[in-house]
Amino acid sequence: MVLGRSGKEQEMARPEQRPRPTAASDTSVISKDMRIVGDCETDGRLRIEGRVTGNVSAGGLEVAASGSVEGDITAREGNGRTQAIIIDGRVEGAVRADRVEVRLGGTVSGGVFADEAVIHGKVRQGILARTRLVLEETAAVEGDVRARRLALKEGGQVNGNIRMGDQAAADLAKDAAATGRSTSSGTATKASGGGQTGATGPDQSSSGDSEAAIPAGAASSGAASSGAAKSVAKERAKTG
Repeated sequence: MVLGRSGKEQEMARPEQRPRPTAASDTSVISKDMRIVGDCETDGRLRIEGRVTGNVSAGGLEVAASGSVEGDITAREGNGRTQAIIIDGRVEGAVRADRVEVRLGGTVSGGVFADEAVIHGKVRQGILARTRLVLEETAAVEGDVRARRLALKEGGQVNGNIRMGDQAAADLAKDAAATGRSTSSGTATKASGGGQTGATGPDQSSSGDSEAAIPAGAASSGAASSGAAKSVAKERAKTG
């Protein structure tokens, strides 16, 4: 208390108290009218509404419907974990993160590599999901799909081979050795793949550790056609 000053004067003399920054202030934004040429790296969260020509590495990232990335996207680990990568716009390269969501209208042209992935939009060059993959009704995938557990909803499309359970685990182990990452824990019990509908073929199998939820309305091509080609070759060999 200062002698000679009224209470009002003392209150006015106090330093101004600024509000503490919120979690939203940790998000950097590349606005619609911005174009960045070169790689971008940040430990925080990044929202891309404009255009980036180069690779992007961030603790968490969202590509808005108006945004595009001409390069790869990689999630950076912060505080022991990474945030989800959300794609509403266009990515010309690959997306690598623990969790990836490609929303309706989003496109990834270089493949998705994740622990868990949910796909509503389009993915080219295939998908590798170490733990679980969900392909929604509007999903369209071009390329091979490898997932320990898979849920393919009616209307979803896969133009490529599908591997689950033991076969997927072998591929995941190879990928882990190449990238230095460990695969998710869990054992797989081999079972016949004949119980699937709408996705058959020698490269597709179901295991006790897999979600082989593939309804008749879901489309899958590639593995079935390769199986038919082998059968024709065997018949020709016998008749010859």
